[in-house]
Amino acid sequence: MTRFFKYFSGIRFKDRHLHIASTGAVIAIDKAFRHSAVSVLKIFAYFKARQIKHIFSRPKPKGTLAFYPQTPGPWYNIWQVAQLAGFKITDDISTADYTFIFEDKTFSEYDKNFAEGSDTVLLNHHIDDISKDHVADVFEAVFGYALRIDPTTYEGRAIRKSNSNGTHDGAVMDFPIAPDEVDVDQTYQRLIDSTFNGNTAEDLRVAYVLGEIALVYHKRKPLNDRFGTHYLSLDVKSADEVFSIEEIDLIISFCKKIGLDFGAVDVMRDKHSGKIYIVDVNKTCMPVLSLGLREQVRAQRRMAVVFARKLASYGKRVR
Repeated sequence: MTRFFKYFSGIRFKDRHLHIASTGAVIAIDKAFRHSAVSVLKIFAYFKARQIKHIFSRPKPKGTLAFYPQTPGPWYNIWQVAQLAGFKITDDISTADYTFIFEDKTFSEYDKNFAEGSDTVLLNHHIDDISKDHVADVFEAVFGYALRIDPTTYEGRAIRKSNSNGTHDGAVMDFPIAPDEVDVDQTYQRLIDSTFNGNTAEDLRVAYVLGEIALVYHKRKPLNDRFGTHYLSLDVKSADEVFSIEEIDLIISFCKKIGLDFGAVDVMRDKHSGKIYIVDVNKTCMPVLSLGLREQVRAQRRMAVVFARKLASYGKRVR
């Protein structure tokens, strides 16, 4: 029960908005939010029923997993994947087989020496900056071509958006702009034209798990809401259905270079050049809630299979 209340630590309701203290995010309680909340409740009910069932079967856990410095709620991927992979979640880092660094912030601030004296295996401990600028810099270093632009010299249509993670505030603008119009809190990137059918914008959310692409969500959005989270349709695919072998290798190399062990990477393919661009990284990702419960669990199970298999090679304490 104590852990249940930790899920909602730092969450406040005010003026019809949800305020997340840890990230500073402010979420409007609107129709889309209510729909997502219903989806989360269905997922949580599924996992509680699953836990009750396992009280009687008592399956032996494959290991213990702790989180630091935050405790993820059941609406996060890693919480669901850990359950499906057969790991027992514990609050005791000193005895945990694995400790997942879970900090829902753009820039990590946790104490890097927190696990001194413990032989726990750390996950996601090397990724401490998921700002749009840093993502773009690592992308260019790995792929060899740029996403970022110089807003004072670039000519044409491009994107301005917050450098922080999870804001969904992108705006298409005409460039160049005057130096005094440049906002240091914003990032400026080329406009990736992924409107393959002329009516919708497409992007690819890569579920990355310990050196492997577990699956890819192929999402289609309204053109007038290309930066939002409303999807017109969604398919779950394997990596080789949407990427070449070379592209898969580059995405994995990017994830390793930026320090990601488990999370989501948003990729867009430009319809004119055919090139792919990594535009976002999320180390504390949530499920794609527009999927139905059955499809949602099936996707999470695919991630869980990879998670368990990969961790089996990480340390001798996995049983």
